[in-house]
Amino acid sequence: MKRGEDPYRTTPPPWQGWPSAETSRRRWRIGLLVPLVGAAGCGLLFLLGMGALALLLIAGRVSVPLPDGEPLAMSTAEITGTWVDEQGGRVLFEEDGRFTSNEVCGDFDDHDDDHFDDVASPAPGTGTWEHTTDGDIGSDASVSTVRLTFAPDGTSAQYEARGTSRDPVLWTYIGDPDSGKLCVLERARTSD
Repeated sequence: MKRGEDPYRTTPPPWQGWPSAETSRRRWRIGLLVPLVGAAGCGLLFLLGMGALALLLIAGRVSVPLPDGEPLAMSTAEITGTWVDEQGGRVLFEEDGRFTSNEVCGDFDDHDDDHFDDVASPAPGTGTWEHTTDGDIGSDASVSTVRLTFAPDGTSAQYEARGTSRDPVLWTYIGDPDSGKLCVLERARTSD
């Protein structure tokens, strides 16, 4: 540059023409892109949250409660004796295949196809019982099933064995299994 020349004649000063047209277009694109990406991210988070909530609801419906322990195979001698429920109902399984009960809980079926109402336990009730042991569905374990048939009308109930040989329980769902309502019978203590 020569003396006396204006230094800004060839190069404009930094404050003139700033920002450049390219910079302005870039800022405009970024200004549009940021809210769009933010809205898409919020929408994705919302969908993920709703999906997780739906999964929890489905899992809650699928995972109905069960008594503690594993499916249990029991002998007829282990089932024989008195069993009680939480409300004080009792059933006595006798060695000869007969039983007596008093207000025992259960899911009773009166075999009347015209009515789907809950059937109350015959109280007091008598009848016969039978015991079978089969493989548990979805498991390699064997499970014992006890079926009661009340006399004289044929009302029936069925219980499965679960727990441990030290603390066995006989149990069944009451009504729809999705309701989560259980009937659990425990072996009566000698003082009961």
